[in-house]
Amino acid sequence: MKTACTNKEILQWAIAELGKENRMEAELLLCHVLDTNRALLLAHDTDSIGADKAEAYRTLVARRKAGEPFQYLLGSANFMGLDFIVTPDVLIPRFDTERLVEKALELLQPIARPIVVDICTGSGAIAVAISHYKPDAAVYAGDISEAALKVAEQNNQCLNTHVSFRQGNLLEPFDDLNGTVHLLISNPPYITTQEMQELPIDVQQEPHLALWGGEDGLDFYRILSAKAPLLLCAGGWLMFEIGWKQGAAVSSLMQQQGFQNVAVLQDWQGNDRVVVGQMKL
Repeated sequence: MKTACTNKEILQWAIAELGKENRMEAELLLCHVLDTNRALLLAHDTDSIGADKAEAYRTLVARRKAGEPFQYLLGSANFMGLDFIVTPDVLIPRFDTERLVEKALELLQPIARPIVVDICTGSGAIAVAISHYKPDAAVYAGDISEAALKVAEQNNQCLNTHVSFRQGNLLEPFDDLNGTVHLLISNPPYITTQEMQELPIDVQQEPHLALWGGEDGLDFYRILSAKAPLLLCAGGWLMFEIGWKQGAAVSSLMQQQGFQNVAVLQDWQGNDRVVVGQMKL
């Protein structure tokens, strides 16, 4: 690839490198380097690109071709209509998880000043989105990873929300909230040992701490289902994101702990994605 070239020429090179099916990624990476949007990029495709920016773009394309997640290259991911900072220290927020947050907001809508706790918060996407769309909620979030919480706090500040973050293992940092929480929500690690070996190369580069859920993928559901009743108030809700094969197993775990109105909800592709249950009133 020659040094002096136009936007169109370097974009054609990138598409050849990444494949035609990844044209959008190639365009968005170039937008990122040029600090522009797709409309302006395509309208100015005959403009020359400077040598420094061309080299920066080639580096990003090479990293993407090697399997580095697209969102890590951009440094951001959109979730629930909000732009979140993402780094290799956190799991990339996914569209499927929006189903979890939308149901949470539906349950919280009639409750004035609810208390919400998000476990395994990672980038803070779930907690921050709830705080943004339900601003009267007192939202707490925890993670065992100090590095993840630094990213989450950045998102909290950038999006002007009011989440209180605490570092620690699962529910341990929230003993002072016992019996007061209206909603306990979590997208915990749920990938099985076998599935970890079969993950796509880009997913393998996300933090394993946020992916592996034990031999059968259910370790965190067992712990959280058993301990959640201490934290929740009467009538409070427990909500999980799950793997698409885990609906029956997670529902059973919650029912064994006395949760009522247990239901499995599907994502927009029709796969089981959310399990929700309620404490006795």
